[in-house]
Amino acid sequence: MNTQLDNDHIMHYVWGADFPKLVKGEGIYLYDVNGKKYIDGSSGAVSCSLRHGRKDMAETLYQQASTLAYALRHTTTSKVLEEATDKMAQMYQMDRFFLVSGGTEANEISTKLARIYWAQKGRPMKNKIISRWQSYHGFSTDALSWGGSIARRREFIPQLQEDGHIAPPYCYRCWFGKECGKCNFECANALETEIKCRGAETVAAFICETISGTTLAGVTPPDGYYQRIREICDKYDVLLIVDEVLCGSGRTGKMMAIDHYGVKPDIASLAKSMSGGYFPVGAVACTEKIAEPIRRSGHFSPGYTWAGAPLPASVVSKTMDIIKEEHLLENVTEVGSYMEEQLHDLQTRHPSMGDVRGKGLMWGIEYVKDKKTRESFDQSVKFAATVAKNCLDMGLLICSCGNLDMGEKGDASWMGPCFEITKTEIDELLDIYEKALTKTEKQLM
Repeated sequence: MNTQLDNDHIMHYVWGADFPKLVKGEGIYLYDVNGKKYIDGSSGAVSCSLRHGRKDMAETLYQQASTLAYALRHTTTSKVLEEATDKMAQMYQMDRFFLVSGGTEANEISTKLARIYWAQKGRPMKNKIISRWQSYHGFSTDALSWGGSIARRREFIPQLQEDGHIAPPYCYRCWFGKECGKCNFECANALETEIKCRGAETVAAFICETISGTTLAGVTPPDGYYQRIREICDKYDVLLIVDEVLCGSGRTGKMMAIDHYGVKPDIASLAKSMSGGYFPVGAVACTEKIAEPIRRSGHFSPGYTWAGAPLPASVVSKTMDIIKEEHLLENVTEVGSYMEEQLHDLQTRHPSMGDVRGKGLMWGIEYVKDKKTRESFDQSVKFAATVAKNCLDMGLLICSCGNLDMGEKGDASWMGPCFEITKTEIDELLDIYEKALTKTEKQLM
């Protein structure tokens, strides 16, 4: 590895960390300047849904950049943008799409869309956005306000506004002390209470990660949860926005994770996997019901410089083709089920693996000191971070998450390999992971 020094010009994420300096990606592997190979077990930030080094994606970028890289949406449109959104409508089963630069921006625009919708309907006072604790919707000020990641919010509290948060559907550590499958969806019913307390006439939307990302490491709500959420939203004229930035675009085996629950959102935020990991791009998707009053007004003002530009649109268009033509949703489902089986097998052999959760090719492993009591490791132990460091030393890149239990303690590992991964490659990934976990248990338990 090449330790970061303070003689470069980078604002490092961790100063002085012994991180590998990467120079190449090929397949599921990344290579550093010394030629060492690493399995990309988390698809970067769970965003590289296609294998590294695909020549067809490079050719797509080259051809579009050579033809038309940029067009200003205020005064023009482009053929490639029309093609991309036509394919997205077919794949995502939503009606209208607005391409943006990434996930945070997608969530920003999604909430603005909700507020504009109610203003166009003659109800401008409906402008509050209720969200969940232990969620993450991005790092802009507004997104941090809706997000419930206590650790991420702490430094910026004076800048944040509070429209209301409710408990997450965290069955492993239920905030209401209930047992999964034997509850009355108290975590969902909390939305009705919050709407009433805020005043339904002031609430525009409820935003939530369909399946949680890094703040709760793959928490998957039980069947019936989203049906109840949808009922409450409809009862009080509140729009349902699903944040599918991480869990969407095929990551769970369906184009949107909410499709597993048979619920239709009003608005969806998309990013990460929708570009295969080859260009920074996101999107806001909505139903025709949401778009119609705005279409009648003739104007939709939100958006930034790269919104709807041809270059990212071409990458999205190509990614949609690859997902469909190479049957990647089927592979995510099949190989994801295999990965789940192998993780649960590891769970029986390792005392620290308290909970394994997720869907498709996104999996979180929450660590505990004691499986019976579910007692978390203290944050000072840095259990998940040590697992990640041991994995890195052995040639595997994974993510670690902390502060799961109400922001105080609890940590987990997070994996999400590319959609094209094979069962043999899953075995290779998990073999390194188990060796790293075994080493960590010997060090810290």
